[in-house]
Amino acid sequence: MVRMRDIAAELGISVSTVSLAVNHKDQGRVNPPLAERIRETADRMGYRPNLHALGLKLNKSHAIALICRTTPDDPFLSAMTGGAQAAATEAGYILITIPVSAAPGAEDEAIETALQRDVDGIIFAADYYRRRSIPEVPDTTPFVFLDCISTGSNPVVTEVIADEVQGSYEATAHLLRAGHTHVGYIGVKDDRYLARHLRERGFREAVREHLGAGASPLIVDAADPSITAGEAAARELLARDAARRPTALFCFSDRTAFGVAQAARAHGLGLPEDLSIVGFDNVEYTSEFFSPRLSTVELPHQQMSAEAVHQLVHRIENPREGPQRIKVPCPLILRDSVVPQI
Repeated sequence: MVRMRDIAAELGISVSTVSLAVNHKDQGRVNPPLAERIRETADRMGYRPNLHALGLKLNKSHAIALICRTTPDDPFLSAMTGGAQAAATEAGYILITIPVSAAPGAEDEAIETALQRDVDGIIFAADYYRRRSIPEVPDTTPFVFLDCISTGSNPVVTEVIADEVQGSYEATAHLLRAGHTHVGYIGVKDDRYLARHLRERGFREAVREHLGAGASPLIVDAADPSITAGEAAARELLARDAARRPTALFCFSDRTAFGVAQAARAHGLGLPEDLSIVGFDNVEYTSEFFSPRLSTVELPHQQMSAEAVHQLVHRIENPREGPQRIKVPCPLILRDSVVPQI
C-alpha cells in the first residue's frame, strides 16, 4: 500500500506538504505547480487515502445510507442501487443500502440502523413517485429525497425526481411528428400516482403545440396501471369507427401499453401498421419482449440515484445551503412500435 511518506520520498519533500496537497488543503500553503505535481505522483503511484483515519480526524465516517422503499418484484431497484453505488464510490463514500417494506415502523428501524453505523447522510427513496412526510432524523444528519417530494408546495429538503412532463411531451411529439393527428392517451384514475397528472400534462402540451389550441385530445383513464385495466380502457377508444379511432396511443406505463396491444389485436388491428404505441417506464421484461419491441420513455433511476448521491455529498460538505428540486430528463427509447402515418 502506497503511503504519503512514499510520495514524499519520491519527490524529496516533507510528508506534511504531501498531506496538504492530497487532502486539497494546499491553497495559499503549497506552491500550485508543486501541489499539482504531488497529486499527479499520488495518482501514478496508486495512492488511496485512509478514509477511516481521515474520518476520525474530520469526525466523518465517509459512509452514506440509501433507505429505499421497495417490493420483492421492484423492476427499478437494481438500477437505483447501481447508480447510487457508482456515484458514492466515485465520491469516496461507502454506500449502505437498506431496503424497507411498507410495514409500520420499518423506516424508523432503518433510520436507527443507519444512525448506529454513524452515516454522514441519508437518501430516502420511494417505490414510486409520491409525496411523503419529513422523516425523524437528527438535525445534524443531512438527507435528500429520491423519487418523492415533501407535502408542501415548495421543497423543504433537496429532492431528485424525474422530469415526467418532459418525457411525456417527447413521447407524444414523436407520434405527432410521425404524422399521427388522431393521437390518444391512456392514463390512470388512481390519485396515489402523482405521475398521472404530469404525464397527462406533457401529452396535452405536445398536442396543443403541434395541433393547435383548438385540438381536442383523446384521453381515457384506466382504473390502474395494470395490463388488464389498460386493455379495458383501450377498448373504449378502439371501438370507435375508423374515421374517429386514434392511429397512435401514448400510454401511462409499459404495462398499460401491453394491455393496449391486447385490445388492439382483439379488434383485428395490426401493430404498428394500424396502431402505433409508446409506453412509459422502460421496464425491460415488458419493453424488450413486447411484439413489436416497444418504444417507451425511460424512468432514469440510475441517473436519478447518482444525482441524489451528488446532492447529498454536497449537502454534507455545505450544510448551510438551502433545499432545491432537481428534475432529471427522461429519455425517449425508440424501438419498433411506431411507424409514420401516411
